[in-house]
Amino acid sequence: MEFYHLRSFVAVAETGNLTQAAKRLYTTPPAISAHIKALEEELSTPLFIRSNKGMSLTDKGQLLLKKAQLTLDSAVDLVNLAADNQHEVMGTFHLGINLSAEKMKLPELATNLQENCPGISLDIHLQSSGKIINEIRDLQLSGGYIFGHVPDDFIGIAVMEQTITTVAPLTFDDSKILTQADLRLHQWIMMGDYCPFDNLLKEKLGKDIPSVMKTSDDGTRLTLVKKGLGLSFLEKEEALRAERNKQLKIISTLDFNTILHFVIAKNRANEPLIKALMQEIRVLWAIEL
Repeated sequence: MEFYHLRSFVAVAETGNLTQAAKRLYTTPPAISAHIKALEEELSTPLFIRSNKGMSLTDKGQLLLKKAQLTLDSAVDLVNLAADNQHEVMGTFHLGINLSAEKMKLPELATNLQENCPGISLDIHLQSSGKIINEIRDLQLSGGYIFGHVPDDFIGIAVMEQTITTVAPLTFDDSKILTQADLRLHQWIMMGDYCPFDNLLKEKLGKDIPSVMKTSDDGTRLTLVKKGLGLSFLEKEEALRAERNKQLKIISTLDFNTILHFVIAKNRANEPLIKALMQEIRVLWAIEL
C-alpha cells in the first residue's frame, strides 16, 4: 500500500469527485482513478459507489477513511520530528496576495527566508481574497493574505488595518453625490466574483450595480479609473497619492476600514513548511507569539 494511494483515497472521499481530487493533489483524474482502483484491488473490496452525481463511500470505505487519515497524520508527525530546525525545511510555499508586493513586504520576506529558511522558495499569486480562500481549501495555495472574515476552518494572523475608499475619474462630477444611493447610478469597476469588497458594495448600493468590468489587481483598476471608465474601491493611501498627483478624485461616502489577515488551513498548521512560514510572517509584521 502506497501513501499516494491513501492521499488520493482521502481526497476523493472529501470531494466526492475525481476532478476536484485531482486539482487538490496537482495530478489528473485518470491518475486518481488508478490509485483508487489499485487500493480497492489490494484490499479486495469496493471503497466507493460510483454514480453520475459523483463518488460516495461504501460502509467499508467509511471505516478505511478514518484509518487512512490517521496514517497520513502520523506521517506528517514523523516529518515534523525530522524538521524541527527551520533551516532544514525545504519546499515551495504557494502564497496568495491581494495587494502590491510592496504593501505585502515581499522583498523583506524573501530576504528573511534566504537567511532563516534557505530551503523555502515562494510562488506568488495575485488574486482576490475569496479566491485565495478557495484555493487554500483546494490545496492550490499554501496560505495567503485576505480581507474580511477568517473562516472557521482557517487560522489567521491580523497584520494590519486598511482604509478603503472610492476613487473616480477627474472628470467625475462629485457635486451631485449627496448620499450613498447616488453612487449606484454610475458605472463601477468591480473587484471580481470572489472579493468581499464587491459583496459590501452590493449590500450598500444594491445588487444591480452597473459594472463595466472586473479585476482583482489594484493597479489595473487604478489605470481604468484614470481613463474615465468607472468608479472603484482602492486602498486609501494609494488613492491619496494618486489624488495628489491629480490623477483621480476621492469620494469618501463609502469609506470603511478592514483588517488584512495572513491565513492558512487549520488542517495543515503542523506541516513543517507552513509552520516555518507562519513564524516568518510573525517576524515580518512584528507580531508576538
